[in-house]
Amino acid sequence: MAAITVTNVNRDATGATSTTAMSSSKSASPAKPVIWGSMIAVAAAAVLMWILYRFAIKPPPLGIAKNYVPYAAVIAVAAALERLLEPVSQLFMPSDAAKDNAVKSKSEAQVAAADPTKPAEDVKPLVDTAADSQAEADKLRTNRAIVFWAIASICGFVISGSFGLFLLQSIATGPVNSFLDLAVTGLTIGAGTKPTHDLITSLQAKAASSSGS
Repeated sequence: MAAITVTNVNRDATGATSTTAMSSSKSASPAKPVIWGSMIAVAAAAVLMWILYRFAIKPPPLGIAKNYVPYAAVIAVAAALERLLEPVSQLFMPSDAAKDNAVKSKSEAQVAAADPTKPAEDVKPLVDTAADSQAEADKLRTNRAIVFWAIASICGFVISGSFGLFLLQSIATGPVNSFLDLAVTGLTIGAGTKPTHDLITSLQAKAASSSGS
């Protein structure tokens, strides 16, 4: 939800001024096609990559020492993927124009609201326009984040299945479902270095606790 509030200055017939808050809010929910399209693309990529891993690529699994914190391979791959996607993010679904328009619209509404000669009925449309512009900028930013989540996750699946890099089997004491492992590892790699490092540290702490009990 994008909300814009301005302080409207009013002047009555005697010349006395007073202020009132004038606000407008608009929905900034991400587009449903972006949400569902990204989720379907991620799910389809996970299934396709698992099939390729099992029946076509068949890479030897990478062994990672259980006592190594953090798991260097996953962290390194996540960092490399972040660097790879950084320049792409600047070109794909740019949001600078929408941000500039939101700032401009809000400034126009604030200037009009501060003018005591402007009646409230003239200020209100400007506040509504500012809220619309901010909602559009917020929606574009959210859509962009969802699409890049999908891109990063799909890249994570490709890396995991192509090189046999699996996170769960490196900490499990028994057999692990390969599709689940590919999905978890791919999503973890796609999440980036900070969440990946936190997750790996937490998983190893739990594994160490279980083995020590």
